[in-house]
This record gives sequence, C-alpha cells and structure tokens, in this order.
Amino acid sequence: MPNSGNANYVDPFLGNDTTRLPSPEGIASHWWCAKPPVGNTHPGATLPFGMVSICAYSGAYVTGYGQNNISLTGDDPEKLFARHEILGLAHFQQSGTGRIRQYYNYFLTTPITGEGLDGLGKRYSLVKERARPGFYAGEFEELNVSFSATCARRSAIHHYEFPSTVTGKVAINFSAGGLLIEGMKAYPEKGRARFLSPTTCEGRVIIEGIPYFFHIECITPIRSSGFWENGEILEGINAYKAKKEARRQKLPFGAWFEAVSPGDPIEVRIGFSLHSKKRPSEAVELIRGVPFESIASEAEAKWDRILAKIHVEGGTDEMREIFYSAFYHSTIKPADFTDENPFSGDPGPFFFDLSTLWDLYKTQLPLLMSLWPELGADFVAFLVEVAKREGAFPISYLMDNAPERFSKQATGLCHMILNDAHMRGIQGDWDTVLDLLWKTSLSGRGRGGKFSEFSRNHVVQPLTHTLDLAYANWCISQMAKRLGDQIIYDGSIPLAYHWTNAFDKNTGLLREDSDYYEGENWNYSFRFIHDMVGRIKLAGGEERFVELLDQFFGFKEPAHGQTVHSFEGLNNEPDMEAPYAYIWAGRHDRTAEVVRNVMRYQFTTGKGGLPGNDDSGGLSSWYVWSAIGLFPVTGLPIMLIGSPIFDSASLKLYGGEFRVIAQNQSADNFYVQQAWLNGNRLDRAYLKLSEFSAEATLTLEMGPEPSGWAKTSRPPSFIS
Repeated sequence: MPNSGNANYVDPFLGNDTTRLPSPEGIASHWWCAKPPVGNTHPGATLPFGMVSICAYSGAYVTGYGQNNISLTGDDPEKLFARHEILGLAHFQQSGTGRIRQYYNYFLTTPITGEGLDGLGKRYSLVKERARPGFYAGEFEELNVSFSATCARRSAIHHYEFPSTVTGKVAINFSAGGLLIEGMKAYPEKGRARFLSPTTCEGRVIIEGIPYFFHIECITPIRSSGFWENGEILEGINAYKAKKEARRQKLPFGAWFEAVSPGDPIEVRIGFSLHSKKRPSEAVELIRGVPFESIASEAEAKWDRILAKIHVEGGTDEMREIFYSAFYHSTIKPADFTDENPFSGDPGPFFFDLSTLWDLYKTQLPLLMSLWPELGADFVAFLVEVAKREGAFPISYLMDNAPERFSKQATGLCHMILNDAHMRGIQGDWDTVLDLLWKTSLSGRGRGGKFSEFSRNHVVQPLTHTLDLAYANWCISQMAKRLGDQIIYDGSIPLAYHWTNAFDKNTGLLREDSDYYEGENWNYSFRFIHDMVGRIKLAGGEERFVELLDQFFGFKEPAHGQTVHSFEGLNNEPDMEAPYAYIWAGRHDRTAEVVRNVMRYQFTTGKGGLPGNDDSGGLSSWYVWSAIGLFPVTGLPIMLIGSPIFDSASLKLYGGEFRVIAQNQSADNFYVQQAWLNGNRLDRAYLKLSEFSAEATLTLEMGPEPSGWAKTSRPPSFIS
C-alpha cells in the first residue's frame, strides 16, 4: 500500500543481523567492540511504544528472531543454524537488547499442513520476508504457507495463506516462552482456557509471575477446532487446565483451528490484557469487521504521525533511511501498558521493557520527554507508582517479577531522569516525586544499599556507582532547590562533591581498582558529570584532558608501554557521551570529527547496519540527536551542539517547532564556522534548556576546516 510519509523511509530489518559496517578509516580504525556486534532488533509488526509485537520465532538469541547463539564478547556470534528458520510467530519481543533474564516469545502461532498436528514444533526455512512499520510478512518455505501480521492497541492479527491442495490448520502454543537456549526457556506457572464457540477461545496463563489474559477469534470459516497437549489433539473437551503433571514435565499446550476446504485462508485475531478477563475480547471487538489491510494501514498511519515529529531536509535517500529507521527504533520502547498494571490492577500509566534505564536515560528518554511531553508525564507517574508500591525506583523494569530490577548495572538513574523531566517542564506531582527520591534513597530497598553506603563512606564499588550516586544526589539537590525544600537540599548537596573519590589524580582517569561492567576505566572516564570544570582540573587542565580524549579516540598514539582502552564506537553504552566531552575544553572541532566518523562508519543500511545492541532504542536515539546536530545532557539544563548531517531539521515541540539549519554542510563541511540563535550571534557550543523551545531556530554555518567558533566559551559546570 502506498505511503508518502516518513514511515516510507523506515527499514524494520536494519540492525537485525550481525554487524556489517563500512571499513573503518582514520580514527575509526582504532575503535573496538566490547559486546557482540549485532543490533538485535527484529522486523516484527508493532505500534509506537506498543504493547504487542508479532515476529518470526526461531528460538535464537536475543529476541527469538534470527540465527545467533548467545555471545558475550566482541566477536561475531556463533550461528545456531545455517539458514534463517521459523517455528512460528510469537509476541512481546524485546527490541535490540542484550542478555536480560527471560524473553517474551509468548503465544507461538504456527500454520500446519499435515495430518492431525503433524509439523507442530518443526523448523522451516523463513523466506520472502517483508516488513514496514506495523506490518510483517513472509513464508514457511517447505510448507508453501505465507503469512502476514499486523497489530492494534491490545491485539495481534495473523493471516495465513495455504496451498490450494491443503486444508490448513493454525495452532497456538499457550505455553511458549523464552529462547531455545539452555537456561533461557520460560514456562507457565498456571494455564487454563475454554472455547466459547468453535471460533472463539479465551483463557489465562501466568509466566514469569505475570498473568496474560487472552481472547482468540478465528474470523475465517473453520471446520473444527480444539485443544492440544504435547503435540496431541485432545478430543472431546471444551475447557483445558494445565495439570500439575503437565507443568512438572513442562508439556506444551494450546489450541488449534482447521479451515473448511483446501486452499482456504485462516485469520486469527488475539486480544491481550495483563489484568482483565474482559479487556482482550474488547480489544478484538474494536477491530471486528475491519479488514486486515485497513488495520495494517492504520498501524502505518500511526507510525507516520509519530515519525512526523522530526522532519529533515537535504541528505541522500540512504541517509534518510538510516535516520528514520533510527527514529523508528527509538520509539518502539518503552512499551506503554497504560491501565494494564498487573501488580496493583489499578488504572493509570504503566510501562514495561525498560531494559535497562541505563540504556535509555542518556538519549532515548530525553527524546521522548522533548517530543511527547504528555507521554513523559505518564512515564513520571509510572515511576512514582513503582516507587510507592515497591519502595524503590527501578533500574530496569521487565515483564516479570524479578527483584534485580533494583540492582542492575547502575544506581540513581531515576534521580537523573526525573530531574531532567522536571527541568523540561513535564507535568507531575513533583513534591511527591522529590519526597520519594529522598526517602527511597534512605530507607526501604535503599537501606544498606548503594545510597546508604555512599552517604557513609563517600565511595562505593564499582566506582562507576560512585559517579552515579554523586550525580543522583546533585539531581535531588537541584529539584529540591527549585521546589523550595531546604531540608532535602541541605542533605543531598554535600554528597554531590564526592565524585572525585572515583578518580586517580595521577592519571586523570577513573581508578583501575574496580570491576568495570562491559568496559574498562577509560570507557567510563569521560562521562558527563555535574562538575566538569572540577573533572578537567583533576585531569591536569584542559590541554591534558584533550590529550586523554585524543588517546581514547585514536587521534594520538599511546606512549611506549601505555595501555589505552579505546572508544567502543557506540558498540556499548558507557562511552556514548564521550564524543561531546571535548566541548567542555573548547574543542568543538574534535567533537565534530568524532561524531561525523561515528555516523559514517558505525551506522549503515541493511540488516548489519548497527554497531551493537540497539538497547531498546538508546543507540538509535544517539544517532537521531547527533544527526540533527544536538545532544542532551540528562539532568543538566543544557543541550550540546554537534555537527548535523542534514541541511535542516525541524522538531515538533509543544507549542511549535524548533529548527536546526546547517548552511553549506556536507561530508567535507562538518566544522561549525559561525552560529546564530533566532538571528542573534551564538558563540557557545551549547543551548540553555530554555532556549531549546518552540518557534526557535539554530543556524549553523559549516565549513571544511576548524574555526575559532566556541573556543573561548564553555558549557556551565554546576559545582566548581
């Protein structure tokens, strides 16, 4: 179906497979991969921030889509099978994540052409894949069965076409979950279902502590239907309950539908809810009588409306494909489960698939807060609900009941996120937010945890958490200052000064006596903090700070016997901010060089177009910001200026547009010569957050050589 919107540029296959990037040259040849060089995205049908995603399932790492075995190194991952295979279509996939607990490949739906349920559980070659936003299709090659899938707010729609000589069936596996890799399989704790009519089935399963209510309707004529268990049809029963013995042996179970005649298609529609028996049937009712093509068109239209939030001009078709595919991936997660809270059952905002906030807080969430402030307000309300119910703010939040969502990877991320949201004018009960930020840091899950240890000792291991906690306390202090809470301000601001305890004053880098997660001390040493002046002084001054950055990025060779852990080229999160650190030393030219090299050598079109895990859109959001020439600093009231690759970009903010115009920019003209904000000369490489507003225009004159622009100005530092 024709489409003239920005969704037309999106390639849902970008980043699905092992990385295949342009051969690096210059400084890019020094960069390395800490993590598997696989984007781990999937091309399945989903909506913006959607609940449901429908995609081919192979059982492979990491989304259940593809061919890869688990890998935790920077080498190409092992292939589980030579061809791209399919067992069926599953739901609730992650987007671009690495290894995170179990995976959401639930309600596996498979066409069958043999006698009985012969063929259930078999693998087939997946061919003729096609995808666009909100739509996914392909073919089970050996079966000669084609499929199409689309989705609505709480429902998935599957359409299967069978050979003219075959009376087809479709089986749905209610017990499917996880990956077909050791230790990564999920199975329901409970399961039950019943047929309301030959074409309609409903039920509930509980997997990973989460209830899934479902309602299935086969809208095409059928001859028969029923339940199955362990591959065998269960004759003569209208209701099914997974018995203790079946659960002990983890026997698969589900329902099946058979067409009337050879060659007849089968279309099933599945509604879902996490806490309501009634809501899945309502979801299917909303699309009853609506043709598949119309549902798919509406899904794509929703994507067009989302992707219209940023309009770019100039550049090539390839550049726009990379850009809008990145923007698309930036808006898949977090999954909006509003009114679907499975823990309290209460209505209101609720989100899943924060995997983890460490992946989102630097780039993706500032994008969400800027372009969709109403969704940002919902996200703030969700974090408040979690903190009230569970006694802590999450670090990740997955579709399970796992306690590690409060202890993974980093600490104090919500403090940075919420301070950032408050500065951006997001609506919320901010007095309650501040109270919770402070109280949960001192009590509940925080008692005896990192916050408490930091307040006593002023340093914690790993040392990256020392940076996190100092920054988090600074964020608490600033929100308290704006809200007029002197007590919380006085309690938090002294702790913001202790970031220095993580650094080695002799090297100007983070200390080596720490266990660094996915990187080394170099990779974390150039993170933004609230005291960048103090940070640069600790490194030995601006010249020495630039020298360290130059070694890190490959502009300067290490000294004899010196070990430098180089930039990871956006294969990983720890050093995503580092290209912009030069700006605090007056070297915007270096930022431009690194950022342009990243966009040139680390992103491309096709299945291998990403340098590593997309991390729920965190990596793609980095590209979106950098391509338009801006970069957020979460928790600080500034936006850094980069090196845009388009002639102009318009962002639809609340109340109007913010425009970035790059005069004379090209592949060779990437240095800023002069800048103007709303026609007034701008001699600094950053905007105040208040200047990043509706009906404002940033104009940059670009050229082929470094200039004196912004050399004498510095972004603010908030302590020193």
